[in-house]
Amino acid sequence: MFRAVHHTAGSKMSSLKGITIIVFALFVGASASNSFEIIKDCKQYYDLVDYNGPVKYFSTANLQHVRSTDQSKVFKFAVLGPGDGHLRYGMWQFPYDNEVIEIAIGGWRNTKSAGRRQHRTAYNQDTNYPLAEVQTPNLLSPFHPLMFVLEVFNEGRVEVRIDGQPQPFLSFQDSSQIPANYMAFNKWDRDLIFFYDCPF
Repeated sequence: MFRAVHHTAGSKMSSLKGITIIVFALFVGASASNSFEIIKDCKQYYDLVDYNGPVKYFSTANLQHVRSTDQSKVFKFAVLGPGDGHLRYGMWQFPYDNEVIEIAIGGWRNTKSAGRRQHRTAYNQDTNYPLAEVQTPNLLSPFHPLMFVLEVFNEGRVEVRIDGQPQPFLSFQDSSQIPANYMAFNKWDRDLIFFYDCPF
């Protein structure tokens, strides 16, 4: 009789501990935010070629989440990776023997970001013309994506900011006023993932 009562009390205590743990886990789960929620409904661009590889450009006219104003076009994209992500845009789908704008995000082993005008020949040899360079230590992370906003103004100004921040961390003037009709992503030497056409 005593053993049965003792066993029941122990079961109740175990059940109470289990309920407490479950409630605590639910509370912690509800209060913690998932950093990957920011990429919900974004398109994923993960098959990145290296810096001098054959980059595939896509038309920005087919994107669903682009803000167009009288003065600019605005894009949202995210990067997940250890550093050295590159975004390029230009007037043509195959911009060889033409110029594009290249934005390096977390370049130089995740220490700096830069904007430059780039010319690539038909033989895929590039020449970069620096337009801006800023220190951005540890900007990117391989553990959580970071969302950016890119604004390309008709008069040539280009701004990149972290989503939610009012001021751009990278800003430069493109005297060639290259439009963002086509866009592509690539890497330097380490794997990363771009998420693009993200909703505002």
